[in-house]
Amino acid sequence: MQLDAILCNHAEAVNNLLYIAGGGIEMAYVPPGVNPPYQISLGIGVMVTVPWQQTNQQHKVEIELMTEDGEPVTVPAGPGTMAPLHAQLVFNVGRPPGLTVGDDQHVCLAANLPTLPIPAFGKYEFIIRIDGNDERRLAYRVLPSVGTQMAIGPTPPPGPSSLPRG
Repeated sequence: MQLDAILCNHAEAVNNLLYIAGGGIEMAYVPPGVNPPYQISLGIGVMVTVPWQQTNQQHKVEIELMTEDGEPVTVPAGPGTMAPLHAQLVFNVGRPPGLTVGDDQHVCLAANLPTLPIPAFGKYEFIIRIDGNDERRLAYRVLPSVGTQMAIGPTPPPGPSSLPRG
């Protein structure tokens, strides 16, 4: 099987068509003053090419998230419980009428991870498997935002240097 995948802001699979918004992302910037875990929202769009001989069988796509040190990223799994991120998408593609023997089938799948808690700045990797075999690795970085900080609040009273000279 062949798997194509893309990180995006949002993904949907409708009528075996893949709709993505903000496709091709590979990093998130965290504004100053935000403490970990950093809440990141993203989607993963997946298209699987299924060879003729593997149609009419159940298949499983699994998605895991690892740190750059190869450790699984844990997410809330229930009240007071953490577990490694592990998403599963199960599919079975048939052989519709009019298909020629030997033709491949395509299956579009989507997974959205709203408010994914990322524990620290750094490099991460989404590992995507089909039926237990690693098929794709998608790199993702979480970085501190660079640039100007804006202070919000009352304007300070004028000091001696801001008074007109006469």
